[in-house]
Order: sequence, then C-alpha cells, then structure tokens
Amino acid sequence: MAAVDKKQFAAETVAEAYLALLKDRGVDRLFVNAGTDFASIVEAYGRLKLSGLDLPEVVVCSHENVAVSMAHGAYLGDRSLSAVMLHTSVGTANGICGIINAARDRIPIMLTAGRSPLFEHDTFGARNAGIHWAQELFDQAGMLREFVKWDYELRDGVQVEEVVDRAVDVALTEPRGPIYLSLPREVLAKPADGIQVRAAASQPSDPAPAPEAVAALADHLVDATFPVIAASASGADPTTVPLLDDLCRRFSIGLAEAGPRYVNASDDHPLHLGFGLGRALIDADVLCFLDVDVPWTQSMSNPRDETVIVQAGPDPHFVRYPIRSHRSDLAITTTSKHLLEALAPALAERQGRIDPGRYQRLADLASERRAQTAAALAEEAASAASDAPITKSFMNWALEQVRPRDSIIVNEYWASRAMQTGLAPGGYFGTPPAGGLGWGLPAALGVQMVRPDDLVIAAVGDGAYLFANPAACHHAMAQHHLPVLTIIATNRKWGAVEGSARAMYPEGYASSAGELTPLARLEPVPEFERYVEASGGYGEGVSARADLIPAFERALKVVLEERRPAVVNVQCE
Repeated sequence: MAAVDKKQFAAETVAEAYLALLKDRGVDRLFVNAGTDFASIVEAYGRLKLSGLDLPEVVVCSHENVAVSMAHGAYLGDRSLSAVMLHTSVGTANGICGIINAARDRIPIMLTAGRSPLFEHDTFGARNAGIHWAQELFDQAGMLREFVKWDYELRDGVQVEEVVDRAVDVALTEPRGPIYLSLPREVLAKPADGIQVRAAASQPSDPAPAPEAVAALADHLVDATFPVIAASASGADPTTVPLLDDLCRRFSIGLAEAGPRYVNASDDHPLHLGFGLGRALIDADVLCFLDVDVPWTQSMSNPRDETVIVQAGPDPHFVRYPIRSHRSDLAITTTSKHLLEALAPALAERQGRIDPGRYQRLADLASERRAQTAAALAEEAASAASDAPITKSFMNWALEQVRPRDSIIVNEYWASRAMQTGLAPGGYFGTPPAGGLGWGLPAALGVQMVRPDDLVIAAVGDGAYLFANPAACHHAMAQHHLPVLTIIATNRKWGAVEGSARAMYPEGYASSAGELTPLARLEPVPEFERYVEASGGYGEGVSARADLIPAFERALKVVLEERRPAVVNVQCE
C-alpha cells in the first residue's frame, strides 16, 4: 500500500490550521460578520505576514443575511464553495433566512459560527464578558438543523482535518446544500502542535441515471404525440443549456421553463413553448420534469390521468419537503447533465419511431408563443410616451431596450424571463423556492464579486429591498468595490399579501373594500435612491414613462464607465 502524503502548515493555533485547511480544500472566500468568538480568527489574519499561510480571502459584511446571501450568489456565479462565519447564536439566528433559501435552492455553503466559550474560567479563551452566558444555547445548531445537511462542533484540534473534510464532502455531494459547523473559542485558541494533513480527497461523483430508466424515458418520448421536457433549475449548471437545446431540436421534443430560476434553455429555441406549462400541462402526453420542485399546483390545474409523468433530478421527489404528492410514473435520480448526456444516444437509437410531423406541430405552438411575446413588447413600446403609470411590464420593456446582451440579472420580483431575451447560460438567477425576502440584492453582490468584469443587475421590489438591509448592502458595495445596478419596482405595497387574500376571498370584505388592506401597505416608503448616495453611489428616482429609459442609461453609464454602484427607484403600479 502506498504511503499517504502529509503536509504541515506553519500554524501556531488551531484557528490558523483550520483556515489554512479551508483554503487547501478549495474554499477561497470567507464571508464574515464577527464577534467576540473571533479572537483567534482575528489573530490568524493579523499574523498573516509572519506566518505566510495561504488563507481564504475575508469578505466583511455588516449584516448576517448579507453574508449568507453573498455566499449564495458567489456560488451561482462560479459554482465554488464559500465559507461563512457568524457570531455565536445571535449571528446564526440572523442568517437563518438566507440558509433556508440556500437549502431549498441546493446551494452548498459552509456555514460556521463561534459559540459561547465552553468554560467559565481557568482555560485560555474562557468566558470574559457577560454576554457569554446569555448567548449560550443548549443546542445552538438546533435552530437551523432542519435546513442543513449536516451539523457538528469542532471539539479539538486533532480532528480539524476530519471535520473540515466531512463538511466539504457533505456540502458538495448531490443534492448539494449548506452545512453548519460551530467553533468553540477555546478550541480555536489551542496550539496547533504540528497538525499534519493529507492531500485533499476527490469529491464524490454526481449521480448518473440507471440505464433501464433512460431506456424507459426514451421509449415514452419517441412514441409520444406531444412530449415536453419542463425545466426549472437544470440551468444551475450552465453546461446543460446547449445539451437540452440540442436534444429537443434533434428529437422533436417541446421544452418549457416552469417557474425558471436559471437560464435553462435558449429563449429563441424553435420548440420553446414558454415560461410556464400553460397548454403543455393539459395537452402533453409525456411530461418530463427536469429538476422541478413543484411540477404543478394541484388546487389550480393538473395533467390528464393518461399523461406519463417523469420526475428527474438529484432528489426527484424532494424528500426534504414535508409533503409533496405530485404523481410520478417514472422517477430518475440523476443530475440533469448526466441524464441529457445518456438520453441523447438512447433517443438516436429509436429516432425512426418519431412521428415526422411532430416537429412542425410543436414549432407552430412555439411560434405562437413568440408572437405573443413580441406583441406584448410592441404594446409597451407604443405606450412609452403616455401619461399612464409605469407598470412592471413597461419596466421590463425599458430594460430590454438598454440592457447589454451579456449582462446578468438577479431577480427578486419583477424581471420577466419572457421579456428579457437573449440571456446567456448563467445570465439569470431567480428567487429561491422558499422565497425568503431580502435575497436578491446581496446575492447580486456575490455574483458581482466572482464575476467582476460582468454587468450585474439586481431587479427587486420595494419590500425585497427593505428586507435586504439596504444600508448594509450598499456599505458592502463600497467596501468591496461592487458596482451593481439595482432597479427597484416601488409600488408601496406587499403585492403577494393583497393578491393571496383576494384569491382566497374574491367576494370577501377585503376584496370589496375598494382600498388596499393595511396589512399590505408599505407607505410611506423612503426615497430609496438616497441609500446608495450615502455610500458613494449614484441614485435616481423615476415616476414617468418617458423618463425611464434615460434614467436607465445614466445609471448604466455610472456602473460601466465610473465603476460605481447605481440605484434607479421606479415608482410603479
């Protein structure tokens, strides 16, 4: 048996060994919101010139949701694992909403937090402040255990390698997701005592589909009259986009994007049936859902009983959802990429069985969808000079006129995948399924950080902007030189609150009141453009249609030429 190669870091403390090990295992960024539990972490970076250790880059964030959501966005931007470190129990509590978003979006984040010192006295690093008693919990990880794949506490320096490697392995194993590791102050402060580590182990391979499942799916697809592949999150891996495009074109399969959170397919694909199931849910005789957590809403519409339903993905039945009863005639555990790669040759073997008229029938439906989108855009263009209030549809039209084709949209509210055309793979990121508000703006910062040469546009509503802790976000933009363009749709209300009540009680008292319920009101709203100005950026408010495109153009110039962040605050319906 070959000897195991070992190396030793020039670390004095467990904290230094831990940080060096993170970097060695591919964690390049450490997003932090620090506290009294960080003493040895602070010292490790303070000693960096002397130690010469290679440690992760520190990204300071002035709010925990900003830290977690920036790490989320950074993964979206380059698909690499980041670490986050928060302050004990209270910092963890502030970051939980971001972790719920990451868990439901299958984003690997190495979330760590200090914990109140274990000991009250007589040990280096023991409690020396009153908060160390009040902040301690019986089970600190318990508050987020349901949303992480694994949680643990580092108990001694001798296990630092095993603990870090376990954390990385679990986070990056499909289905991916966040983990939680607590770091007691006394353990981090201990001498490293010559800790040696092995070379990083290889990561587990992604799940590939069973050959018999691929064959069954291929049979269903070639024999169908109206087959459709519906994708929601397959584009999380941008390399799947050309694979899906090619497969549907070659084998006459309609494609639809169901509540898309990514660019899953080219929007100009000749068989693209739209950004929702629409007619496909009713008429398709084979529906293959590619990484779709909610294929349809049973209380609103359902596929026909005779339609063959296929659900495919790393976790095709989403077992972490407490209840999810959507029918599945064939379930395939696989990544989208592996399924598409295996399905293409299986379909090629059966291509002679495909109805030769199927392509044109699907293409005609796709053409109708494109014509409807074009008509909607033309209608908005015709209204550009009107005195009518700005609508979200008009905002989409205006952005489409000025947006560079290679820009990236991070959407938490109003940006329409149907109206924002020509987005490249990796060019669109939508709200995670859990819908924890305040994600979009800090996620855009994370994307911008790892893709510094790209234009990143955060499309948010006024409620989402408030939840994002905008002062903290604009502080991060200034501190880390992140020139994000933020466009806020300010309609002065919680639209989802009002819409939900009216949907459940269309003839109810709230619906018939003739005014917005107090529970949905945001007025008076601040002049949001002032937030970015306070941190050295450019802000502008807009309320007239004729002023919107010029405002977008001025903001784009500031971002692209001056490399400063900009906010356009749009008063809209």
